Amino acid sequence: MTTQCAVRPDGVAVVTLDNAPVNSLAESLLESLKANIAKVVADPKVKAIVVTGAGGFFCGGAEISEFAKLIGPGPGAYKERHASKGFHEVMDVIDGSPKTVVAAVNGLALGGGLEVALACHYRVISPKASVGFPEVQLGLLPGGQGTQRIVRVAPLEVALPMLLTGAPQKAEKALKAGIVDAMAKGDIVEEAAQLALSKPPAPISKRPVPNATRFKCYGGGLDGAEAQAVNRAKGMIAPSAIISCVRAACGSGSFQEGTEVEGREFTKLLFSVQSGALRHLFFSEKMISKVPGLKAAPAPMKKVGILGAGLMGGGIAICCVQKGLQVVLKDAKQEWLDAGMKSITGIWMGQVKRGRLPEAKAKSYIGMIKPTLAFEDFKDCDLIVEAVPEIMSLKKEVFLALDQNTKPDTLICTNTSGLNIDEIASVLKDPSRCMGTHFFSPANVMQLLENVRTAKASDKTIATCMAFGKLLGKKAVLVGNCDGFVGNRMIATYASQASTLLEEGASVEQLERVAEDFGMPMGPMSLGDLVGQELFWKQRKAAGDMKKQTKTYMGPYDLTDWLCERNRFGLKTPDKSIGANGRGIFIHKGRDKKPDPEVVAQMDVIRKAKGITARAIPDEEVEERLFFSMINEGFRILGEGFAQRSSDIDIVYLYGYGFPPAKGGPMFYAENYVGLPKLLERLKVHDAETKKKIAANKTLLPVDYFEPAPLLVECVQALNAGMKAKVPPGVPLMDAVLSAKKKGGSKL
Repeated sequence: MTTQCAVRPDGVAVVTLDNAPVNSLAESLLESLKANIAKVVADPKVKAIVVTGAGGFFCGGAEISEFAKLIGPGPGAYKERHASKGFHEVMDVIDGSPKTVVAAVNGLALGGGLEVALACHYRVISPKASVGFPEVQLGLLPGGQGTQRIVRVAPLEVALPMLLTGAPQKAEKALKAGIVDAMAKGDIVEEAAQLALSKPPAPISKRPVPNATRFKCYGGGLDGAEAQAVNRAKGMIAPSAIISCVRAACGSGSFQEGTEVEGREFTKLLFSVQSGALRHLFFSEKMISKVPGLKAAPAPMKKVGILGAGLMGGGIAICCVQKGLQVVLKDAKQEWLDAGMKSITGIWMGQVKRGRLPEAKAKSYIGMIKPTLAFEDFKDCDLIVEAVPEIMSLKKEVFLALDQNTKPDTLICTNTSGLNIDEIASVLKDPSRCMGTHFFSPANVMQLLENVRTAKASDKTIATCMAFGKLLGKKAVLVGNCDGFVGNRMIATYASQASTLLEEGASVEQLERVAEDFGMPMGPMSLGDLVGQELFWKQRKAAGDMKKQTKTYMGPYDLTDWLCERNRFGLKTPDKSIGANGRGIFIHKGRDKKPDPEVVAQMDVIRKAKGITARAIPDEEVEERLFFSMINEGFRILGEGFAQRSSDIDIVYLYGYGFPPAKGGPMFYAENYVGLPKLLERLKVHDAETKKKIAANKTLLPVDYFEPAPLLVECVQALNAGMKAKVPPGVPLMDAVLSAKKKGGSKL
């Protein structure tokens, strides 16, 4: 974590950022950079300076893991000196050099890396390099004078999107925009050295903001950009802070005054819970691949078998082929197999028509799939993913056939969304080669993969499934084998409460609005129509118990049963009589939808039959009951050992269900937005009210998801005992409590 410094025979000092793998600006590297620039400035033998990066990578930006050091002292420590002051001092040393400094941008220059390049007097870029400001994606802004420098070199229409979206600029566009001064044709350090020797110092801090940029700023450009950013990233506070910084740059104040505005805004964002949430997710993604105690190497993988050519099986096949894996795709009937191949082919040829995929590539993809009706064709596959309907007897039947037609070391995995995988695996001679690989639909689009650890899964099986997910580019999270795993177990309480609230008097529109205002991509009723109202209705029918409740599905069922009896499953069931391309809770026409008036009328019938008097329900109560029930189930899952860590649950909900990133996932939201004491208090209130209603009305099905999870109770007790002060920064209290308990017998 340092910089290397060497002086060439021609008097050019080359200062190299050296902190593998991305040369991040750790505190020690910044100190070294500052010292080395000062040293070569003072050296009379040095005529000019080049700054570059080691390993073909210029600089990936700040060392985010060190932000905890900045946050540790608390916001009160920055009343006189903003949090990025030390970073500014390094930029000032480079900028103020009396000897010409040129950045040799030999690879990605992101965030603080681009700010280092902009602090240099000139920039030469490699043709394959890119530059960008991704800070907004962490709820921050460029805190090393980037907001003040970029508008002095690039047009506002280039600078603002870079700052507000985090979108990078490739070398050619960066050159055209004026962000860099030259494109390297050969040895980039050599060309940067020659430029440094031929040009006088030209610090960006001394340049005025171009008149055209000022005109655009005060002609409504900033207001328009802010409105677009707020609309695109609802609820995010960083875009407005960025606009304030750009406004300061374009105003009448000096460069130094603008950097002070930037420093103050950066400090506010750094301490915001929103940025904390996004940084939490950044590190959480890195954690999901880490399985404590797992040392086995994954098995090599060249060919994957997929059993079931439907929507899910086809999506998995697409994922595998696009990552270079041969696929054997089997179904039970030729017409089903043909339909599956037609759908897969249609997706790739659609990309060809839109210019996203060369036709030759599409044809090569199709050639990598072997459609078959025979189990024998799985004989040389390395891994099988079963994706047949959710019927236990059928799963066991096909697993028996797979056991007889695969190599002894072939992994046999199931895509079940909630059935007991240990029971499915029990028919195998060697159940250690079985795990769950729960893809989310459509598998070729959704990024989440729940890898479900079974009781007898070997370490090699686990390692291979985790490597399989990584190869496919999925966010592969290892979870335990409980009813519904993590995602579907938690969403069941959310769906149950949505139906309950509807019966008690909330409207479809209110439920949708509250969920969307919270930040969800759609409301619970739209989600039901998207997934299919019939999913658990069919499972209850197959079980012969229409009142059956599990951790994956629970009542009330009255409206769902009424819809399904009329074949109104949602988006998948059109109704030509009314010109609808889908009918369920909503009538869907194209991209438009509205609540079905018959559903509204049926709710009155249901309430009357169940003796429920509709009431006006406050939005706050709706939000609490939807999300607190879900979060409480998350605490149960974590406490029971079916998730490795709380952040894994957050990743499941971010990538599987669209939980708003700015809230950090349901578990982060509980601890940092709601507060665990308040969560516990409100759960007790809702639990008491729910039990009272059930006791008074025999038509209501019993539910227990408001009963506070034992782990939540323990966390609040730990808080009251002062444990929070002992927990390292960035470590969730719930994880610390679990760790302190040191329980054996984990389900993971």
